[in-house]
Amino acid sequence: MLNAFVDVTMADLCRGDIAVWLVLYRDTRDGTARASQADIARRAGLSVRGVRTAVRRLERRGLLRCVYRGGLNRGVSRYRAIATAEPMSSAVQRNPARRDGGTN
Repeated sequence: MLNAFVDVTMADLCRGDIAVWLVLYRDTRDGTARASQADIARRAGLSVRGVRTAVRRLERRGLLRCVYRGGLNRGVSRYRAIATAEPMSSAVQRNPARRDGGTN
């Protein structure tokens, strides 16, 4: 799974998205990773807001699925990291995460 992410997907992602995906991939046990956004932020070198943004972008791209949304008195969230996303459409889509405005 890591090889597919590095070989196929990683070049189109920004640094924060890559860091969040790698932290969650590292924490994956039995198919899911359990982590608070604060813990992900600390380990990825991001702010909590940066983690939220990266999680949303990864979910939109089909590279991450939140299987349980944690919160106050509910524990930590659980995520499933996905190495390569299914194509969203046959049209070329702009990637807003890339600074150079590249395409997917």
